[in-house]
Amino acid sequence: MRVSDRHVSLAVVLLCTLWYSISSTSNVLNKTILQVFPFPLTLAMSNICATALYSIPLAWTQRTNLLNVRHTVGAPWKLLFSLAFGKLIAVSSSFISLSKVPVSYAHTVKATMPLFAVVCSKIFLNERQTTLMFQVYLSLIPIVSGVVVASLSELSFNTAGLLSALGSTFAYALMNTFVKKILQETGMHHTVLLAMIAQISCLLLLPLWLINDVQSFSDMEESQRMTFRIFALLCASGFLNFAQNVCTFSLIHKLSALSYAVVNAAKRITVITVSLLTLRNPVTPVNVFGMCLAIFGVFAYNRAKQIKRSSYPFILQMDDPFFAEKMYFPFSSPILPLALNSRNLSASKYSNMNGYLHPSPSSVDLL
Repeated sequence: MRVSDRHVSLAVVLLCTLWYSISSTSNVLNKTILQVFPFPLTLAMSNICATALYSIPLAWTQRTNLLNVRHTVGAPWKLLFSLAFGKLIAVSSSFISLSKVPVSYAHTVKATMPLFAVVCSKIFLNERQTTLMFQVYLSLIPIVSGVVVASLSELSFNTAGLLSALGSTFAYALMNTFVKKILQETGMHHTVLLAMIAQISCLLLLPLWLINDVQSFSDMEESQRMTFRIFALLCASGFLNFAQNVCTFSLIHKLSALSYAVVNAAKRITVITVSLLTLRNPVTPVNVFGMCLAIFGVFAYNRAKQIKRSSYPFILQMDDPFFAEKMYFPFSSPILPLALNSRNLSASKYSNMNGYLHPSPSSVDLL
């Protein structure tokens, strides 16, 4: 292994360790906050505001990219407001579910993300049906089965918590579908998009937060009132949420789609395990089996999606030295490594939609 490869591997290991630690700490902290300060919208507000604030310096480094988007295609404000509203629903629902059910169960329910992703891709991206898609559909069976088993055996089951977790997961899946679309069509950098969506979400959530939570602060019991300690914990939660996003972006740029999906599923296992050990919520063997079955389904889904992607055609681009122009040749994935090893060749992945070749949607999952 070359020195540079060892450095990359070490960086990935350190990033994964940091990512798992931050995510586990964040989830345990959020649950702890909600147990003593039962205002999920306030927690959502602190997280969205922190993301909006801390992402400004990162977005500013991409100011040229943002200006180009505004002057060439115009900022897609209608879609941005839709995404911001979706983020508001997703984050708020996530914390509402966390306030009503254990962390382990909430994350088990969130394993249904692939199910909603498939539905959204079919409805909004008109994803074509192929034989390989059948394998993807089959991989959803253990996910759904695991969540059903975990729900039936959950000792602290709460219907509102289940529905909130499902609503949050669906909102994130729907957002990711349109995020991929907007990144592809505008060329906007993901940190710029994250900053803009967070800032708009903050403004949209503000009146709801003032009406629902702030007016209730005066009626709270003495033990539940906002204190400096609670305020500090809310700030810490917001910072950890932003740090988790930074780790996510860093790993996305260093790993392949399949590798990222695997470490993301492993992160969910880590969060569930840490929450069980730390918060000590009671579980049964059947409950644990349901969690494991759902996580296994996520691994199977990621593998099936990777096989499906590898079947897409590629476009081979070659610089012609005689005519000073680019020549394009379609070819299948098995010869991609040979093409990439040549200095004058570059390859880009395309998916066949409506009879034409278009760039496939980004696999970046950033919200």
